[in-house]
Amino acid sequence: MSLNNRILAIFALVFLFAISTPTRAWAQDKIPPKIQESNSLLNLSANDLLLSKPETPEQLLQAVIQLTDLGQAASAKPYLEQLIKANIDNETVLKLRDKHGPAAFLGLANNKTLQPESITLLKKMETAFRAYATDPARIDGLINDLAGSSTKRNIAIIELKSAGEIVAPPILRKLSTNDDPGMNDELAFALTQLGAPVVQPLIAALRSPTEKIRKIAADVLGDIGDPSATLYLWNPAFSQSQPQSVQRAARMALEKIYKTNPRKVKELNPHNAQLQLINAALHLYQTHEDKSEKQKIWTWDLKEQTIVQKELPTQEINLIGGLRLAKEALEMSPDRQDVQTLYLAMALAMDAYYAGWNNPLPEGQGTAFNLALLSGPKAVSRVLALAMKQGHTPSAIAALKALGQIGSRTLLYEQLDKHSSVIAALNYPDRRVQFSAATTIMQLDPVKPFPGATRVISILSRSLLGEGSQAAIVVDSSVPRAQSMAGVFNELGYLTQPVQTGKAGFKAATERMDVEFIALQFNIMRWGLSQTIANLRADSRTANIPILIYGPLRLQNKIEYSTRHYPLVHYIVETENTEDVERQVTPFLQSLKTPQLTGDLRTEYRTAALYWLSHIASSQRSKIYDLTPVEKPLLQLVPNRSLASNALITLGGIPTRSAQSDLAKVVTNKVFESDVKEIAALQLAFHIQKFGLLIDSEQITAIRQAYQTAKDPKLNTALASVMGTLMPDSKVVGERLQKFQPATSLP
Repeated sequence: MSLNNRILAIFALVFLFAISTPTRAWAQDKIPPKIQESNSLLNLSANDLLLSKPETPEQLLQAVIQLTDLGQAASAKPYLEQLIKANIDNETVLKLRDKHGPAAFLGLANNKTLQPESITLLKKMETAFRAYATDPARIDGLINDLAGSSTKRNIAIIELKSAGEIVAPPILRKLSTNDDPGMNDELAFALTQLGAPVVQPLIAALRSPTEKIRKIAADVLGDIGDPSATLYLWNPAFSQSQPQSVQRAARMALEKIYKTNPRKVKELNPHNAQLQLINAALHLYQTHEDKSEKQKIWTWDLKEQTIVQKELPTQEINLIGGLRLAKEALEMSPDRQDVQTLYLAMALAMDAYYAGWNNPLPEGQGTAFNLALLSGPKAVSRVLALAMKQGHTPSAIAALKALGQIGSRTLLYEQLDKHSSVIAALNYPDRRVQFSAATTIMQLDPVKPFPGATRVISILSRSLLGEGSQAAIVVDSSVPRAQSMAGVFNELGYLTQPVQTGKAGFKAATERMDVEFIALQFNIMRWGLSQTIANLRADSRTANIPILIYGPLRLQNKIEYSTRHYPLVHYIVETENTEDVERQVTPFLQSLKTPQLTGDLRTEYRTAALYWLSHIASSQRSKIYDLTPVEKPLLQLVPNRSLASNALITLGGIPTRSAQSDLAKVVTNKVFESDVKEIAALQLAFHIQKFGLLIDSEQITAIRQAYQTAKDPKLNTALASVMGTLMPDSKVVGERLQKFQPATSLP
């Protein structure tokens, strides 16, 4: 409806209002005129308020807007419902948008009386406009208009800008295939005018294989001046692998971005450029939580000769970005060891991510694992140290696996960051890393004692039957308070040992080697808090044990600030309420752990652990490792035919009376199969030979009976070896010789 028609309608409404109101109403001065008008309008129907009945989509929307403006949204809703049911096409929606403007649609959507139909109409308008704005044919036409008259060019830029980042790919494709310098200038200028929406697409264009595209992308980013682009301009600006034209364009872009900050301009040098890349890559390496949400990322597509947008998990995007930045830093200084370490760590992390938690790393030519093998044990050991420092479990596991194949036993005695990275991994707060470290050490096959040998057996033992108990240490100068906190942690499932000094806590942590965390009261003595934390982090046996500091709320910020440089440190507010402690502690400890092991992986761990334990028992390595702690779970594994052999071999290497007794029990047990009892008998004979006769007379009698009743030839022979180790006297030997009957009759 035109403006004139609206004015006439208002006059008509006023006239109708005047003739419909009784004369006496004019005398009621206390009633405001606006209220009188509103009450009169409420008595009118929608048909009375409109000059004609709406039928077309244009008329329906006009009626909805007119009635809503008059405060008659309820009367407008039927017309809005009719408009929605008409299911008008995008072309019609766009015509309505052009006529009334997007604000009209938004205003209707905000009117609760018209909802949800008004919201449906708004979404339909947005969808139609998005399809129109991003239509490839339309965008191509606008791009071609950039070469037209000044008016056409300005209109095209305005229209392209309204479409947002989606116009960047076709413009870059045009730049990739076009050889006209004038047209390329127009295209680059158009990108400059598009501003912030095309910054991320242009950052992706910096990785184009085409020098021209990289140069134009750098030029445009400099003109736009968005500081978020600086990180991605460092390599193009200072890497010797980049052509001079790209270097100049990137450096000029950085100068333009930093022009408002003279101090920043001084930082435009290769050293600072590499440092920025390293720090950014490290940050992305640290951000390794498994996130389910997805984000969009721009990448260069060789086939399309332009950028394309993908939607990927956040974690994958972090790894992709970190690997790229690490590679760019490596290009600037290929011989720098810390950059080599970072790049190899990121590559292993990427392959581990794609493989998944419970799957092995891909191997073979072109894989990160093979790259690690080719890089040598020193480089991989540095990767392991970095992975543990940054809390990146997958790459730590990968590094340990590689070290098991290419490392030597000297790794157990190296002083990398004041401790052996392999031994430090035994106490890393993740069971996968601990087990990988233990098996790696077994592969390195040490020939002399080393720090952590006890921890290796503890880890292998835990893998036989389950997780085992969880231990903790509380350090508090106040005995009652220490016992109170220990009680709280005991209620949470931790076998907690209270001690009174920092030095005693350190000693306990190095001796136990099974500690899940150490809790320090903020005001401990002999050593103080800072010295205790420093010593715990400097020793290989405690470097990766989580530390909890407890104290009053008022000191939390101060202590967190003073300990911020130490990894795996967390502050909790002191309380005797178990639920409060659990609420503060559990998220921290859970954040250090990886997904639960699958049943198949647990079986794999148990089989491998038993193999290595039997290896220790059957070699001379029992002088290095004490197998006594694994004795109890071994007998429970014998009924499993696939595990029985290694379990019995391990029992045979444990120099205790109970181990010999366990072997005798298997030999005399009628439930076990003959092949299992045969292995047990051979190990029993070996055990008696090595450690002497330790079983009692009752078991000896049972063994003799088993020998006499054994029908299986192999079992009978194995039991005979046991009988021989019992040191029979001359009388017994004589009796046995007389009873012997040769298989072949004497002539």
